[in-house]
Amino acid sequence: MKKQKRILLNLNALLIVNQEVERIYLELEGKVLDEDLKYFFKANSVKRKEFVEALKVEILKLGGSFDNEEVQASSSELSKFWMKVRNVVLLNDSEEKIIKEVSEMQSLAINRYNELLRMLGLPLSVCKLLIKQRDIIQDAKDAIVREEIYAFAQ
Repeated sequence: MKKQKRILLNLNALLIVNQEVERIYLELEGKVLDEDLKYFFKANSVKRKEFVEALKVEILKLGGSFDNEEVQASSSELSKFWMKVRNVVLLNDSEEKIIKEVSEMQSLAINRYNELLRMLGLPLSVCKLLIKQRDIIQDAKDAIVREEIYAFAQ
């Protein structure tokens, strides 16, 4: 049962990460001028919203809930990152700098997924979901690196 609680705690932490990243993408969409970037941020915010809903389903299937206050503390790393991104946007930094920060945010999320995937005892449905979501994030990150933002967002 202790393992189950740890899995649920980590899934809730990942849920919060995706909620925060969705919020970041929505705010960035309103701050950039480039239409391809706007579309990229909007498309990725929608994907993260879908991730949140899918994670909620898995949490409920495992008998958990997503009202966990313990999890809020674990999202402090993302909160610090969000403040950094917000400062970049508020300072009206270049879109290249914003893209660099988004790429770092994606790396942070990929690392969170990989940490969770290394946990022993994850149900197969959770593993499949996490791999699928992680790979979508990686594809978005790769699109940024290759500067194929518009092609990815479609």
